[in-house]
Amino acid sequence: MSAELTQIIAFTSSRTSHPLQPNTKPQHPSNPPFSTPHAVDPESVETYTTTLDCYRELWIFGLKFMEEEDQMSVDPNPLFRAPPPPRMQSLDDIELLPSPSQPCQSSANSSKQVYPPQVKNEVIPKIKQQFDNLEEVWKFYNSYAKEAGFSIRINSSKTGKNGETIRKEYVCYKEGERKNSKATKRRRGLTREGCGAKLSVVKNRSGEGFVVTQFVEGHNHPFTTPRKRHLLKSHRRMSDVQKALTQQLAAANVPTHQQMSILELQAGGLENIGFLSQDLYNDKRDRRKFVDGHDANMLCEYFEMKQQKNPGFIYTIEEDDERRMTHCFWADATCRKSYKYFGDVVVFDTTYYTNKYSLIFAPILGVNHHRQTTLFGCAFLSDESTDSFEWLFKEWLKAMPAGPPKIIITDQDLAMTKAIASALPNTFHRYCIWHIVNKFSQKIDALSYKQHYDDFKKCIWNSESPQEFEIRWAEVVQKAKLSDNEWLKAMYDIRDRWIPAYTKHIFSAHMTSSQRAEISHSFFKKYVSKENSMLDFVTRFNRALSKLRHNELDLDHKDINEKPVLKSSWLMENRMSELYTRNVFHKFQEEFFQIGAYVLTVRHDDEHRCLWNVQRTEVEGSRSRVISVDKSSNHVTCSCMMFEFDGIPCRHMLAYFTRMQIMELPHNYILQRWTKSAKVGRVMDDLGSAVKEICDRSLLVRRQRLFQLASDVVDDGVLDEEGTEVVTKYLLLAKKELEVMRSSRKDGSTSCTQVPISLGSQHGYKEPLQVRAKGCGKRLKGGKEKAVKKSRKCNGCGLIGQSHDKRNCPKLLNMNKMVTCGYEDENGKATERLDRSSLFFV
Repeated sequence: MSAELTQIIAFTSSRTSHPLQPNTKPQHPSNPPFSTPHAVDPESVETYTTTLDCYRELWIFGLKFMEEEDQMSVDPNPLFRAPPPPRMQSLDDIELLPSPSQPCQSSANSSKQVYPPQVKNEVIPKIKQQFDNLEEVWKFYNSYAKEAGFSIRINSSKTGKNGETIRKEYVCYKEGERKNSKATKRRRGLTREGCGAKLSVVKNRSGEGFVVTQFVEGHNHPFTTPRKRHLLKSHRRMSDVQKALTQQLAAANVPTHQQMSILELQAGGLENIGFLSQDLYNDKRDRRKFVDGHDANMLCEYFEMKQQKNPGFIYTIEEDDERRMTHCFWADATCRKSYKYFGDVVVFDTTYYTNKYSLIFAPILGVNHHRQTTLFGCAFLSDESTDSFEWLFKEWLKAMPAGPPKIIITDQDLAMTKAIASALPNTFHRYCIWHIVNKFSQKIDALSYKQHYDDFKKCIWNSESPQEFEIRWAEVVQKAKLSDNEWLKAMYDIRDRWIPAYTKHIFSAHMTSSQRAEISHSFFKKYVSKENSMLDFVTRFNRALSKLRHNELDLDHKDINEKPVLKSSWLMENRMSELYTRNVFHKFQEEFFQIGAYVLTVRHDDEHRCLWNVQRTEVEGSRSRVISVDKSSNHVTCSCMMFEFDGIPCRHMLAYFTRMQIMELPHNYILQRWTKSAKVGRVMDDLGSAVKEICDRSLLVRRQRLFQLASDVVDDGVLDEEGTEVVTKYLLLAKKELEVMRSSRKDGSTSCTQVPISLGSQHGYKEPLQVRAKGCGKRLKGGKEKAVKKSRKCNGCGLIGQSHDKRNCPKLLNMNKMVTCGYEDENGKATERLDRSSLFFV
């Protein structure tokens, strides 16, 4: 080594002795001592490293001096050539000090340059360096690579007879050559450049730890600048805490790109997060692959865990001959208790695109005492056949603590109709009126629809009795010349299932359609998507359900702590404000406020009953209602049947009570389900045990107390650095004490029962097949059907092959101006769907 040092000194001296003679440049050393890859074993590693640092400084000094002289010399064939111009760099790549990307050698035998890392001596690996395990080897070499500006990867490993790793080699990420350099769709760039930098370790002969046997320091490529080092692959890693946080954010429906924004704010910049957005997408992909093939088993295990925590949770899974899951039903304790209180009216409809198997999601819904939607149970179905619906209704009735409902509202589905007739024979099945009315534009021609749709609506909504409806329907059909329309005939045959005049005597909680189910589907789909696994769907659905139930809890709280504003001094209004919930009382108050506008006259009176005419005075042509009073029971009914349909006394009945000086509403006109005390009382299951919504209350109380305490401490500590250090110190101390406490137990278990979610392979269920439901989209067409081009049809005049359509049809343009609908307000169709059911009460 002293000879090499003498050679460098002589070289620099020769350059200074002839500063102006271009042809007297001596040969520079072709192999500087600090650029040669080291695989030697010196007697003193420390002495060798110190000498190597001296060589580096001398060599850099010599290069700088030669560059200064080259500016004054002119030599067409210089013996020592300057390095080639660097690649295009940004301002971030420019450094004032010598960059590690500058070449240190131009070998005579090779055109490639060698780049040594410029790092601190203590981070450089050394021959015979000891490590306890391979994880420490990776951390040390990766830390060295980050300091230098390159990435590493595992190149090869060797295992012994017992399966333990005895040798492992780590290389630069640019090591080797890409086997296939052809262009692909992903357009990935080439990163392999044949770099020879590497680190090899072998198992110690003693059997404990690993020792460095080979270390090649030089690289054949420039290094990454400090501002870009966080982009290198081996320096990007998602911690367990970050993975847990992103999963919680995903459960809260935060998109992946917004999760990165949250992490950026938390870390103080994208470069401080520790990974890229692509790594986040890859982690999401890996988690999906992890559950592939085990989704049904994991769902079953999750349901078992829920049932162990609360026996009030009920679930049933149906499988086929191949043990593939086909149907699944579940209902928690809250669903079962809600059905006991509000199970008289049920709305049922299915929805699609909620999971990756396209299983049909079928929630069973109702209305609570706040006129809010409540859940009675839900299911996954593999098809919409009669057998599937019948299985669902039977399993649902088994789980519920009360008998079948009084009425169920669905759409006009034949399979549902057959299943309800079989499973719920004593339940009145009502069709959704909106679905039927909405089909008028499709089932009758455009001209008849424009001219007579308003008459059809008046006939449907304003008919007060079945006889009145039949007379008005016949007139409208004859006037529109639609006597031969088969769809109208079919709708007339089932008029007792959807016309209000035939159904308003049955309590329906003011519902005439399944719109409540459709709104619930829209709400739940804000939390789930068609990419969810079944387990992921259930967990996300529970979050949506928790929000729905929290809204009910919020209204319960307001009922206790807030009083509504009264519009009069009547005792009846004041009394009902104490009994009814807020939403129901506002509905009652609207009716009660109108009683002064009605005049009552006796129409008929005998020994059995008395009839009163109730009519609005200031409105000409208003319909007169009839109040019937049974003298034996003092039972009062009204011809509008609002109380029978909605459960709230109508304005006509309230006007009669006021006329008779009845100060308080009789108890038989106050439904328990609309009062604040609707959920009072125990709900018992089939075994006589009380159904509890929350079990293990002590655990939840302890968790809430600790969470609140920790939140207060963190809020106080983050205000300054000193407070942050204090909080961190004692939290780490508490964590260590908990670890010691857990490890001191023999089995390592906690005091409470915990059932971890694993792959659930012990159940043996197979994942369901992909389902294509009949309502999920249009029919798939073949190639020949797609190739056939249909002629254009005008929906106005009905002619085929015309150049116009319904918007500019000459026949429609010549028609008289269409009479506007008297029922629609600024909300249009929404008014038709939501508010028209109340028209026959006015």
